[in-house]
Amino acid sequence: MASHSEIVLLTGADGFTGRHLATRLRAEGTRVFGATRHPTDAEEVQMDLSDGASVAAAVAKVSPDVVVHLAGITTALHANVAEIYAVNSVGTANLLSALAASPKLPRRVIIASSATVYAPPSDDAPITEDHPRRPAHHYGASKLAVEEIARLYSQKLPVIVTRPFNYTGVGQTEDFIVRKIIRHFQEGATEIRLGELQLERDFSDVEDVVEAYVRLTRVSTDYAVVNLCSGSVVHLADIVPMLVEITGQPMTVIRDERFVRGGEPRVIRGSTERLHTLIGTFPRRAFRLTLERMMEL
Repeated sequence: MASHSEIVLLTGADGFTGRHLATRLRAEGTRVFGATRHPTDAEEVQMDLSDGASVAAAVAKVSPDVVVHLAGITTALHANVAEIYAVNSVGTANLLSALAASPKLPRRVIIASSATVYAPPSDDAPITEDHPRRPAHHYGASKLAVEEIARLYSQKLPVIVTRPFNYTGVGQTEDFIVRKIIRHFQEGATEIRLGELQLERDFSDVEDVVEAYVRLTRVSTDYAVVNLCSGSVVHLADIVPMLVEITGQPMTVIRDERFVRGGEPRVIRGSTERLHTLIGTFPRRAFRLTLERMMEL
């Protein structure tokens, strides 16, 4: 982890992952500055990623030892295509440019990309970091641009690019399937409309993702691209029955063609080999326990 005397600049600190990571780092005594457009306390700094001057001012003010860049548009469903690139791609370029020009270079910079940069797998084998990259939508394309921008700056900055696969947990928004299902159970619904469920996807608990990020701040490699995944899969059709068992509430699933996306691979599983080489292994939360924790709120 970052030492207690170090300063961490965390973009996206008010987002799903950022809130969990900020809480974890601060609990360990690390000083964290959350970058946000509208700071509300002394632990936040004003930053608009689309404004290079704003980003440079924030970097100069904080002078971070470690940077974790999580901010950005996080869903392929976002309707404003120009905004996806302005925030994700240009925003990352603005941040890395400011860091590279800083009198004190950070010792570690972590940039969040996405597993959506990968081409669809042709079989059920785990996807390694060497798998071909061919995004299927603008969100994935913006993240591919993020990776190329990070590679350009890796000559000067010690960059690690992460490619998170699916993950969920307490505090996630309803843009994501697990949270949508959870809400229906919490509200006492008796039916839910979903798309294709005969799919298997690699899911992690957000707390396991946070553990990986914390450990990645410790590694000494100059440049790396690494999957953030569990290496195992959840059958989407099993999620509702699992929650029925947990809650005792009946739930009828209605297939809704509006939510079906054609051509989706049956299985998407990430390879954890490089991740484990970098940070070692650690006990992971079982998916059922993740669901139970989410149902408590």
